[in-house]
Amino acid sequence: MARTITLEDVASTAGVSRATASRVVRGGVGVSTAKVQAVEAAIAALGYRPNQAARSLATSRTDMVALVIPEPDTRLFSDPFFASVLTSVNRSFAGTSTQLVLAMAERNSSTSKLHSFLYDGHVDGAIVASHHQVPGQIQFLLNAPIPMVFIGKPTAESKFTSWVDVDNVEAGRIAARRLKERGINHPAIVTGPLDMLAASDRLRGFRQVVGPDFVMVEGDFTAASGERAAQRIDPAYVDGVYICSDLMAMAAIDCWRSRGIAVPDDLAVVSNDGTGEGQRFSPRLTSVSNPVQDLGTHAARMLSALIAKEPINHPTLLGCNLIKGESD
Repeated sequence: MARTITLEDVASTAGVSRATASRVVRGGVGVSTAKVQAVEAAIAALGYRPNQAARSLATSRTDMVALVIPEPDTRLFSDPFFASVLTSVNRSFAGTSTQLVLAMAERNSSTSKLHSFLYDGHVDGAIVASHHQVPGQIQFLLNAPIPMVFIGKPTAESKFTSWVDVDNVEAGRIAARRLKERGINHPAIVTGPLDMLAASDRLRGFRQVVGPDFVMVEGDFTAASGERAAQRIDPAYVDGVYICSDLMAMAAIDCWRSRGIAVPDDLAVVSNDGTGEGQRFSPRLTSVSNPVQDLGTHAARMLSALIAKEPINHPTLLGCNLIKGESD
């Protein structure tokens, strides 16, 4: 009978201590990249499989973390944002003993379905993405008795520090400055849902640059809302638009095209997200970047640190930049 591969075998093969190998298996927190790679290579070469039942009993952990998305499942499968978040978070836990599970929660529904999942010891921690300012829901998530990390600041005034976000106010400023550079005198903005801080922050940054005189249409980051917004924006009165997601922008441009309105000849468009889809679109979108892969990676690292009882003293705010295309 083949001998069972042990953690000691992994440590010996990787040239590290057993304690270091154990930390890598638990998530790699506090271990150098070189040592993580050495241990992961040893695990792959030896075919090591941790005894999850014994480990869970010894550590009182489940070795499971949740990615909570308070959105309808139709958005999950139609918006590339969620695929990017899911991919980056899942990759961050690859090679560790941690299993990622997905939890959906309709933004306006009761939290009862999530309560048992988050409050009764089924997971060691959770990452929340795409949350809305729904009364009671944010506080329910913040009060969960497990480590929680938010992709996006949870509330405008919260002192909670376990979150990672993009500087969305600056994103709005970048888009507005670009429209001004292109000679736009009658701007408009198609926002995301204004019960999301990302959407309201982009609006705030846009307003800081263009002033109070602009047309605003509220969208919800879906293609359908981009099409509806396009039907409300008249090129006779607007010459440039900041559309706050690539998905909305592509739908809006298609709608205008069907009406004989050309982008950028009749209407300049600056978008937001910098997705591959937007860069393959015709016209190729000028867009403010939204580093979603980095958001997911930082969130996963932050959650691993919290589970390991390492303090998080400040949030992580990522920068953004303009990706020049052909739509403006």
